[in-house]
Amino acid sequence: MKRMLLVGIVVVLGGCGTARTLVLEPVKQPNHFQRVELVEAPATVKVPAQVTEKFRSVVEKGLYENGKFLRGNDLRISYTIISDNPGSQFQRWFWGGIGNAGEGSLVIMVRYLDASDAELAKTEIEGRIGSGFFGGDFEEAITKAGEDLVKFTIDNFASQVAQQPAQ
Repeated sequence: MKRMLLVGIVVVLGGCGTARTLVLEPVKQPNHFQRVELVEAPATVKVPAQVTEKFRSVVEKGLYENGKFLRGNDLRISYTIISDNPGSQFQRWFWGGIGNAGEGSLVIMVRYLDASDAELAKTEIEGRIGSGFFGGDFEEAITKAGEDLVKFTIDNFASQVAQQPAQ
């Protein structure tokens, strides 16, 4: 009984953030890369600096710190934030996630390019926050979107051999 109560509290306190990746142009050829460069293109909407910094931080951590990729330009990931709507944290809290009250979302267009600028794939990633303790933090949507980009990149472009950064 206590364990069920603890699980229920953790679920209520945690933010309800999700992400999804829409593949607009499928991977054209199964290339695997060891070096990746992350390129931020200008956003098409006004985006607070903390949103772009958080997103980039999550993606860099996922790509470089786990040993899947090294920094380099064999594969370029060019991304553009095309929608930034933090929603209303108060409404998310007040309505408790009922319907879409106060929902926030972040949408990023991502292009994967090889060294000769040929497009290898194109995706659209959406991170969402719908509820959570005190309405959930919009950072959860940013984090989930970044994690989805990392997962798609590793699943489709990582070399089979894990790389370790030179010390």
